[in-house]
Amino acid sequence: MAETFCLDPNKMRPSRHQTLAHQYESWGNIRADLVSRTGLKRQETRISHPRHMFLMNLKGAAHRGEDFIDGRRISFSARRPGSIVYIPAESEWTGWDEGDAIASYLLVSIEREFAEQTFGGSTFCRAAELPPWIGFRDSTIEAALQRIAAELRYPDPISATMVEGQVAQLFVQMVRLNRAAHQPAKGGLSAFDLKRVLAMIESLSDERLTLAELARELGISRYHFSRAFKQSTGMTPHAFIARRRLEQSAEMLRSTNLSATRIAMECGFASSSHLTIAFKRAFGANPIEFRRKCKT
Repeated sequence: MAETFCLDPNKMRPSRHQTLAHQYESWGNIRADLVSRTGLKRQETRISHPRHMFLMNLKGAAHRGEDFIDGRRISFSARRPGSIVYIPAESEWTGWDEGDAIASYLLVSIEREFAEQTFGGSTFCRAAELPPWIGFRDSTIEAALQRIAAELRYPDPISATMVEGQVAQLFVQMVRLNRAAHQPAKGGLSAFDLKRVLAMIESLSDERLTLAELARELGISRYHFSRAFKQSTGMTPHAFIARRRLEQSAEMLRSTNLSATRIAMECGFASSSHLTIAFKRAFGANPIEFRRKCKT
């Protein structure tokens, strides 16, 4: 089949960088693009296409940014090597991120007809019904994408057969994950919803999250969210967020030379005095004393 789909990294993921390397291979219904950048500062995203898209971070992490799916803002999750993005055909992913100066990613695009053929017309599972999913981890999908990357780097006459088999695994696993994610948990949040909320708490540590915002992310009431969250974690949302902020501040005191005031701001405390009070209550020492003990 003739190649009809072309990817320009500077249009799909425009960025400010010093060097760019782009390698790709096409197997008819499937194409894989490997993109590497150095001197990366900020990267924007504008991906919308009639093909299904899988993207995986291979090197470098995105630490902060914004994500929008079909114009609706979703919570941003830090993306590390191995993080996966799935964008179904005709959906649009836009946004921006900032992170490590050296980064690379693999983009695999699949024709819709080929994806549907994977399931042989079964109504039990259809690729067309899979929703977008940004920044998740799954060992089965990661392994399949890594094998496709290997075929891209070292293609041979039977690469197409190998790649088609890996793409079939991608969609089968996506269907299974999607079904498991929406199975209700007894009294608590589903594994998928809990993961979404924890990612939101992690990525917005420097902002004041409210119960309403967390509940809105899942489409449930604040009361239901608070009860289900405690059932799943053993802690109220407020207690969990407070503990996580203290853990982050302790790690920053150990590993950086930032002032207590800067750390308080980075971890979402109202002021350095609030950090000091909470820190002393939790660790029995103020931030300065804690740092001194860690370095001796």
